[in-house]
Amino acid sequence: MQITKEMLQKEIKVLQKAAKLHAKYSITQYKQVLKTLDALESEKAHLEKKVRLRTSHLEKEIAQKEIFANQLEKIAKYDQLTGLANRYLFLSELELMHQEATLLKKTFALLFIDLDGFKLINDTYGHDIGDYLLQVIAKRIQSVIRTDDLVARLGGDEFTVILRNISSKQKLQEITELLIKEIQKVIHIHDVEIYTGSSIGIYMFQSEDKHSFSDIISMADIAMYESKKAGKGIYTFFDDSMQKELHRITTMKHQIKSALQEKKFINYFQPIVSSKDHTIKGAEILLRWFNGKELVSPTVFIPILEEENSLIKEVTFWQIEEVIKILPKNNLYYSINISAKLLNSELLDELKFLKKKYNFETSRIHFEVTETSLSTNLMQASEVLSVIKEMGFYLSLDDFGTGYSSLAYLRELSFDTLKIDKKFIDDAFKSLKNKKLLDAIMNMAKILEMKIVLEGIEELHQLEILEQAEHIKLQGFFFYKPMIEKEFLEITVISPKRK
Repeated sequence: MQITKEMLQKEIKVLQKAAKLHAKYSITQYKQVLKTLDALESEKAHLEKKVRLRTSHLEKEIAQKEIFANQLEKIAKYDQLTGLANRYLFLSELELMHQEATLLKKTFALLFIDLDGFKLINDTYGHDIGDYLLQVIAKRIQSVIRTDDLVARLGGDEFTVILRNISSKQKLQEITELLIKEIQKVIHIHDVEIYTGSSIGIYMFQSEDKHSFSDIISMADIAMYESKKAGKGIYTFFDDSMQKELHRITTMKHQIKSALQEKKFINYFQPIVSSKDHTIKGAEILLRWFNGKELVSPTVFIPILEEENSLIKEVTFWQIEEVIKILPKNNLYYSINISAKLLNSELLDELKFLKKKYNFETSRIHFEVTETSLSTNLMQASEVLSVIKEMGFYLSLDDFGTGYSSLAYLRELSFDTLKIDKKFIDDAFKSLKNKKLLDAIMNMAKILEMKIVLEGIEELHQLEILEQAEHIKLQGFFFYKPMIEKEFLEITVISPKRK
């Protein structure tokens, strides 16, 4: 076929038209690509901004959590009033020191310091002056001892000192005499001159020593009481003449272990009543020990029980289970005292086991913790108490007002009930100021939506001062003394006819 000029021109026009269409579509696609790239770039910038903001928020949250963790650690290990190590940190450090000294044949000394006449000063001038005095004494003790040693405040007016690597008894005496002189110097507070002294007990751990960790604490404590008996303001080394007291404590521990095995511990019940009509709403469970001849005073055996975790754990777990068993017999709640030493995973495991075994109403079991005991390890206590509360149990802060960090505990821990110490009831009759203080505490509890139990109601006139206080509960000898389970159930058991 012969290609003509017209055919070529026609083909060229077709190609030119195709080229124009291709160029048009290419430009459109290019614009779309540019538009997409712009959108992606904008989205990228938006996402980067969100990432920066989120990163900034996370950094702030991490910083705040670190601050909070440091604060909790400080609360857990240090006394909030004086800044000294607290009981928890003291016991931890002493145990480590004991292990090191035993292994490496080292020597160290433990001093127990108790202030003379502090209670009188506190009662005469008030808690603010008492607190200031404790802060001054804490600084004075620190000024005497070496930087490597440890000073702790166990609570109240009791201090301890661990003196590391001290092999000379003469050097130990020099340090102790300096402590006594420094503590007894006059303290000026608001134009008032205040004098206090100290009684010190000392135990010196020698390289060949075989005494246990708990024995060392007991021996220093016994030596301190010997100083008090000898006239105060002096120091006493533990010696063999005091071994009799240590033997008594050791014997008591063995007797307690036997009492647990032979089931000689008894639960007593002290009713808690309504302020409105004095009907029984619940009861506090009080531990008693019958040694075969008589009831042993709790002030004798409770401190020894708490010295060993295994003992206080066994008896407390027994108490809890015994109370759970009687829950179906009435519709009351029961308040059980829990040592802060038991606020750990073992307690949680036991409660989960009992809950599964008995399928009981957890809200009818209230756990009481004293504010002074919480200071030993607030961080761990906070975690454990939160889990206990999640399980449906109720929490009570006992002996409110006897320590120095009450408001901190109310803020940090979610207690359901505030048990106000008997001292506030007694003091309310002494002055209008004290009465207003009691009213303020109760109002504060109501604002925090906490229930209130007033302890130590013993006489009729104490009720008169509380006649305006509604929706609270009362506990004391005026209503009921502690009683055995059988007597308690006789006055509280649900009638078979009751629906």
